[in-house]
Amino acid sequence: MDLRQIEYFLAVAGGESLSTAAQNLSVTKPSLSQGIRGLERELGVELFHRVGRGLVLTAAGRALVGPARQMMRSSAAAFNVATGTADEPRGRLDICSAAHGLEGPIARIVADFRERWPAVTVRVGELPQGATSEQVLADGACEVVFSYWPPDMSALSTKVIGVNEYWLAVPSGVHPDVWPNGVKPAAGEPVSLTALPDLPVVGVLKHSRARLAIESSLQAAGARTRMSTELAQRETVGAFVFAGLGMAFMERSLAERSVASGAEIFPVEPAISLNYGIEFDPETLSPLGRLFVDGL
Repeated sequence: MDLRQIEYFLAVAGGESLSTAAQNLSVTKPSLSQGIRGLERELGVELFHRVGRGLVLTAAGRALVGPARQMMRSSAAAFNVATGTADEPRGRLDICSAAHGLEGPIARIVADFRERWPAVTVRVGELPQGATSEQVLADGACEVVFSYWPPDMSALSTKVIGVNEYWLAVPSGVHPDVWPNGVKPAAGEPVSLTALPDLPVVGVLKHSRARLAIESSLQAAGARTRMSTELAQRETVGAFVFAGLGMAFMERSLAERSVASGAEIFPVEPAISLNYGIEFDPETLSPLGRLFVDGL
């Protein structure tokens, strides 16, 4: 079993078709098929079911995904040591986000990491629907998971690294009468949760950590709101606010960017915030993963 076979296996296990995987690996489709067949012969098990023209992982194939990804990461680490580039590591680091609204913080963290280690490529993915942090770490899909705090019960190592604050975003040009006493606050002036404008709310679907925190704060303040639109994709909230469908509570950096599109934004009192952090398994962290975690 060689690393090229493992690379072939992972390319197809990732959901790519044989044709796409072969193109991405710069090999012919027959060579890719032969490599996978050779790996199956060496292991003595079928890794894929042949379904029509496609390949679907068998139970043995699914079990191999995590160890295979760790093999590739270990190989990259060994290369750095063997070539004397351990102090200037190169390779790829995979991280995942289990929470909407962390794009801004993750982007800043990745930018800082890449500034220190420019030869490392960072791939950022989303936690698959229905998957847990333990599952994606165990199968090697990523090494670090960003999530809101506290994370769901798990045996993983965790680390708090920041706070997300939520601001109120209101469509520009709304009539002053929607505000209590008909007076719109000055730009940047805090808005009390007991003195919100009479506008419906644009929000994400129930059960998201951000929505639960927002609703809990509103209930504690005795504020009563009504929903205009519930969106499955958090990144579309701003567009619905700009279209005049209502107000929204947005992560501060996203709210600040929305000003360019015409929204008016205000901090709220009391503040609505969520801690966020990372989850990881120290036993399976690659050297690149350890560099990332230790730098936070």
